[in-house]
Amino acid sequence: MKNVNSRMLLAAVIALGFFATVSCKKSSSSKTVTLIGGFASSDSVEPQALISYWPMDGNLNDAKGGANATGVGVTYVTGVRGQAYQGDTSAYASFTPTAAMTALQSFSLSFWYYQPAQPDTSPYTPQGIFFLADAGGANPLIIAEEQPYTPVSGDSIVLHAGLDFPAATQWNGWTMSTFDTAALGKWVFFTMTYNGGTSTYTVYQNAQAMNNQSAYGTATTTELLQGPLGSTPQGNMNFTSDPPVEGTIGTWAPGVYGVDATLGSNHQSNWQGKLDEIRLFNIALTQTDIAGLYLNGLAGR
Repeated sequence: MKNVNSRMLLAAVIALGFFATVSCKKSSSSKTVTLIGGFASSDSVEPQALISYWPMDGNLNDAKGGANATGVGVTYVTGVRGQAYQGDTSAYASFTPTAAMTALQSFSLSFWYYQPAQPDTSPYTPQGIFFLADAGGANPLIIAEEQPYTPVSGDSIVLHAGLDFPAATQWNGWTMSTFDTAALGKWVFFTMTYNGGTSTYTVYQNAQAMNNQSAYGTATTTELLQGPLGSTPQGNMNFTSDPPVEGTIGTWAPGVYGVDATLGSNHQSNWQGKLDEIRLFNIALTQTDIAGLYLNGLAGR
């Protein structure tokens, strides 16, 4: 009943737009703010927990945390809000992770994407979206990428997304598969969250929790444990012993799973769609938060 109720509530919020107006008066002037999903804009969703934000408005600057990225061959087009990153086989970007990224215990990664076509399936090459990787790319500490889908005529997208626990004694890496349905040729809002307090991982498409496939089967929310038969939760993320040293946008981090030996060298692994409004938080956002980002993004604010 909990999942059904939350879905019904979200459906009602999206259907109605969840609009409200608030009048603010200062001296003799007045200003009316229209709330969508309970928020004045995307920027008002958990601002205290936002550690990095790449608006993609004509540059790769991090408007929140200072992790400005350096791009190669990146161009910009009209996005969900302002401009957006336009990917290409020869386009990619990288940044140096911040101390706030190393200190993550829980997290949420959200972004809008537009993918016009399935990735190349011969050779089988996934397209990178966002990575935090350790030295040499041995472990993708946070990963989001799109893998080829069969049949190529299908309009669903398969996203691999997850995280790593360097301090875990076993089952360190978790990269789950999620099918974003009917996602080709339009803007889609993707969010993944991990709550260190409950050891739970959830992915969302357009603010709806989606089934993700892991070693434990398929579920909308997965509790991550240390081992296939173990009962010990993974708990808080801890990158202290193996900190992120390379961040990438629109490509694979060098060395991860052998896909790219050097940054951007495998052109088929570079993201070839559009990306916009990439946000990284140090908490697991609630569904209400995610709906707020989604609805305000649809409104271009």
